[in-house]
Amino acid sequence: MLISKKQFSEYYHSYYRQLCVHALHFMSDADEAEDVVQETFVNLWDKRELLEAIKSVKAYLYTAVRNNCLTRIRDAKPTTSLDKLSGEEFLTEDEQMERAEMEARVWKMIDELPERRREIFLMAKRDGMRYKDIAGQTGLTVKTVENHVLRAMQSLRAKDIKAYLFFFA
Repeated sequence: MLISKKQFSEYYHSYYRQLCVHALHFMSDADEAEDVVQETFVNLWDKRELLEAIKSVKAYLYTAVRNNCLTRIRDAKPTTSLDKLSGEEFLTEDEQMERAEMEARVWKMIDELPERRREIFLMAKRDGMRYKDIAGQTGLTVKTVENHVLRAMQSLRAKDIKAYLFFFA
């Protein structure tokens, strides 16, 4: 029996973002990571008659994304040496899933920040910009930029201390 479009859509909406974060551990480019996840879902749709035999669709998706990333890396760079690998490849599947879920929680919390605060926080933490450069780009004072980043960090810490410590401590 084939799964319905509705059930497949639920899988997609439930796991897409987490899987993109998971793929980003392997891929150096966010667009390429999304491509891998989308291809994984397309392949899953093509093989949807096999879903009945899969005990955990979530575990299947994480494994498929990891394998598809590694295949893409292997095919693109056949001479990648071990010293260039990040160590993510050596985590267990459960550890990889836990890390991806925690990252998804952090990104959800970041998405919930007020727009201006989120923008400034991402410029500082994701893009590695200095407060002075952010102030120049946004027209704010350095002190205002510092306050936005501080309040963002306080908000994230208050919402989920475990995820906060994992990424920012």
